[in-house]
Amino acid sequence: AQCGFPGARPPEPPRTRSCVRAGAGAASAMQSLQRISEAERRYLLDGVAQGMRNDGRGCFDYRRVAFEMDPIPTATGSCRLRAGETDLLVCVKCDIGKPSRQHPNVGQFQVAVDCAASVSVAFSDARSAEEDSRQLSALLESLCAGDGVVDRQALCVQPGLFAWEVYVDILVLTSGGNLLDSISLALCAALMETVLPKVEVLEAMEEGEVVQLRVNDRPEAGTPFPLRRLPLCVTVAQIQQRFLFDVTSEEELCADAMLCVVVDGKSGEVIGLHKLGRGLFDLAALPSMLQRCRAAAAALMQQLERELSLKDHS
Repeated sequence: AQCGFPGARPPEPPRTRSCVRAGAGAASAMQSLQRISEAERRYLLDGVAQGMRNDGRGCFDYRRVAFEMDPIPTATGSCRLRAGETDLLVCVKCDIGKPSRQHPNVGQFQVAVDCAASVSVAFSDARSAEEDSRQLSALLESLCAGDGVVDRQALCVQPGLFAWEVYVDILVLTSGGNLLDSISLALCAALMETVLPKVEVLEAMEEGEVVQLRVNDRPEAGTPFPLRRLPLCVTVAQIQQRFLFDVTSEEELCADAMLCVVVDGKSGEVIGLHKLGRGLFDLAALPSMLQRCRAAAAALMQQLERELSLKDHS
């Protein structure tokens, strides 16, 4: 729904001399060094103050999301997601390895983010692009891949001998803002479709004989990936006195503060908060924003479930 009151928009500004606004830490990992002119900035701020955005959406409206499930046949699970100008690919790969001595009864689960060359050229230099990718990977690990989300003990096949090693590679092809939300949604979609093959341990019959594994790779014989929760990120951007969901790249550059709210898609509970950038978020508005974030996550979850249901019936 639209927020604010209707009013006349200022005329489209000319594209003049540009200025740069860059965020800090994980915020810069989602913002390449994009440029926006001062005239464009004033135009965007005037529109948001009247409750209208450049693309015609309301303050809490999301752009259309399109899923493509299993675009990589050789992967255990994969998903391509398009939302606005954002286009990204999530690939889940599984292998059997030996658990560590420190944790002999748990498997591994790691997330890595990389940007395509078409995205990386927008960064100031190659080193900053690599650093931003590392920061974004670490942020996703903490928000969407903790022990409260993934049951790593369920990834163990034989304590001390065999355990699943699950690696999630995320390739950002293009970015049009709100990257963290898009990645978390595609990640949940790929993991919900990931099935671990059934593995049986064949005990050694004679002394000195190597323990072997028997793998049944039929999908109906496997087990779903052990997800305790479905972490959906809903990022709130504060621009002056307004709050926006699903911000574009230009809106990110004009945001005074940004807050990522992680909602469990299964229960609807808020399971994490992370402040992005240096700005100060209005804490008085936090309770109402949390309720809106839960409602937004529920809508995203419904859309995801419909997509998976259509895939199952196709």
